[in-house]
Amino acid sequence: MKVNIEIDLSPQEAREMMGWPDVSKFHETVLNSLGEQLKSGGNETLMTMLQPFMAESQKAFSAYQKLMEGMVAFNAQGDSKK
Repeated sequence: MKVNIEIDLSPQEAREMMGWPDVSKFHETVLNSLGEQLKSGGNETLMTMLQPFMAESQKAFSAYQKLMEGMVAFNAQGDSKK
């Protein structure tokens, strides 16, 4: 037996149903504050915020690159044995 239940909720309705707080005003305030800092030349703030993400992105890219290099090397070894 297969049962499908479809619930059509807006994000606001889902938050209310789950009892989660509405943080849209906080989100808007933070983004406006960040925008003002960037307009006034506060690029250091943006770089400080993004640096952890950039470092992790670089690590992920390096891991992906090593994976691809390993696959190419493994495939090359298999081709040379034929």
